[in-house]
Amino acid sequence: MVLLVLSLPSLSASAEVAPLKLVTGDDYAPYVDDSLPDGGPVAQLVRQALAKSGEVVNLTVEPWRRGYEGLLAQRFDATFPYIRTEQRMREVLFSDPITTVRQHLIVALGNERAAMATGWMKGKRVCAAVGYGLPPWADLLIRQGDISRVTPTQQRSCLSMIVSGRADFMVEDERIAVARRANVAERQKLVTVPGPAASEATLHLIVARDHPNAQHILDAFNQGLAELRAEGAIPDLLTTKPPS
Repeated sequence: MVLLVLSLPSLSASAEVAPLKLVTGDDYAPYVDDSLPDGGPVAQLVRQALAKSGEVVNLTVEPWRRGYEGLLAQRFDATFPYIRTEQRMREVLFSDPITTVRQHLIVALGNERAAMATGWMKGKRVCAAVGYGLPPWADLLIRQGDISRVTPTQQRSCLSMIVSGRADFMVEDERIAVARRANVAERQKLVTVPGPAASEATLHLIVARDHPNAQHILDAFNQGLAELRAEGAIPDLLTTKPPS
């Protein structure tokens, strides 16, 4: 009995430092990508923010859809970086914003002027990979039947699909679009539609609504994020404004 009682504090201490199981995806440079140092500035920031709150993290990289489904099934405690969509708001809770992205239309070279005209999108096909969220206005146009969605398994496939005419446009943060085009042979056949961003969005760490420790995880991350901001320790990429 004495041995059992003495063992309880060590068991409790072990439970307190149980690592959080995090998951993210790939091919989201310059924010998250396996080829970037430390997995990218957002992955680095998430680790640092949670460490500020005393949390130990195990980070896994999986396809975006699989990681999100794993989050809902509670195989993972949190994932990032995600924008708000109507469906996600029903399923997950969002942290404080990590950074803001400005989303532009990417089209085939020669279509950029036409794409600026009112009503150009009607009947067009937007490309967004499995697991990628579209801005609310695009989801609304899809529901209304004004545009349709084509859904490859990888977001970079949208670039070649637009060039080959299998899709008409994609909605992408300009920084991400530039990074992707830099690695695509057809990059000179793609262009960003001139003018202001089609929409703005914020990137977040998310937790399943029914996770038993959801609020604790969000509070720990938000507190650590606030401390990093106060210290001026946020990576430059996440503090400077994206291209307009």
